[in-house]
Amino acid sequence: DNFPTDDIVADATRMNAVIEAQVRRQLHQYFWLHKRFKSRPPGEADFYAK
Repeated sequence: DNFPTDDIVADATRMNAVIEAQVRRQLHQYFWLHKRFKSRPPGEADFYAK
C-alpha cells in the first residue's frame, strides 16, 4: 500500500484503525495489559485483582 502518505491525519487514522482491529480480536488481552485505571484516588477501591 501507499503508506505513509503526505496526509498525517489520514495516516494516523489508518494506523489507529489497524490497531483497533487487532485489539478487538483479543480484547481481554488488551485490558490485561493496559491498566487505564491503575491510579485511583485515595480511598477508592483497586480496579484490578492482585
